[in-house]
Amino acid sequence: MIGVVHFGWASAGTAQIVRTLIEGLSRQEKTIYAIECNRMSKDIELRELKTEGITANLGSDSCVLRSFPIDIWNERSQEIANKLSKLNKIIFLGGSEVEINQSSPKQLHVPVSIFNNVDGSQSTLGYDTALNSIVKNIESVRDTASSLSYGKVRVFNVQIPGFGSSNLLLNSALAVEAEVVTNANEEEIAYIKQHIRKKEANKEGYTFLLMDHTVDPVKLEVHFEEFDLDWKIVEIDESQCGGPYPTALDRLIANQLKKAVVDWSLSDQPSGQLVIQDNQVMYTQTNKISEVTK
Repeated sequence: MIGVVHFGWASAGTAQIVRTLIEGLSRQEKTIYAIECNRMSKDIELRELKTEGITANLGSDSCVLRSFPIDIWNERSQEIANKLSKLNKIIFLGGSEVEINQSSPKQLHVPVSIFNNVDGSQSTLGYDTALNSIVKNIESVRDTASSLSYGKVRVFNVQIPGFGSSNLLLNSALAVEAEVVTNANEEEIAYIKQHIRKKEANKEGYTFLLMDHTVDPVKLEVHFEEFDLDWKIVEIDESQCGGPYPTALDRLIANQLKKAVVDWSLSDQPSGQLVIQDNQVMYTQTNKISEVTK
């Protein structure tokens, strides 16, 4: 018996991995269970996944596997480990911050995250789609801002998912030439004030400040009362970062990951993780890395 659990936003690429896993294991007469959390009782639940009703389309947004909250997993890690002990293997989709009981069944960790935050992996499934979605959203705001003149600087505070500096935050800012706000300390605020003064001197009508949920744009505004600004807040949530249509790069990664996950599930390979190097999926166990897809 094999269990699969997903942490974070359930992207179309993740759904495709799960669907392919269901199909591949059913042909081998193996049983696969979704490891999910009852949102009311917070109890762990095992739900058998069957081929009936699933579709393999990458753009399909139907829910195959409900996301497991990381905080509940970590709070009840020992209880969860006991309940999962009857499984032979567990596949973790995402969740680089989860606590794992090493005495659990064989485990495979799959690099799924919009934040590109998996050690040893150059990228993660979902990151490129999230990055492109954020850039697209900001550029649509820029198009509107460029066409209107307010006689004052319009400050667009763009808040994206996450807590703490991430590749998604930093690279999004670089892509759209936005200023990053990470903790709103005195040094950062002084820098942003200088930045706004330059905008005013150059008679530029707008600027972008990019931040995640560690910064409250409403509280941030208090530090800029000396300016005559049009203070705007733009929120981009996880659903906007994911979406039903992955980028070409995420499609490439998803297609490799789904094969690698099925191959590991049907093999005798020990616990390990999949990593992405140069857009190729690799299986790694301790210090040994071997390519599992071509």
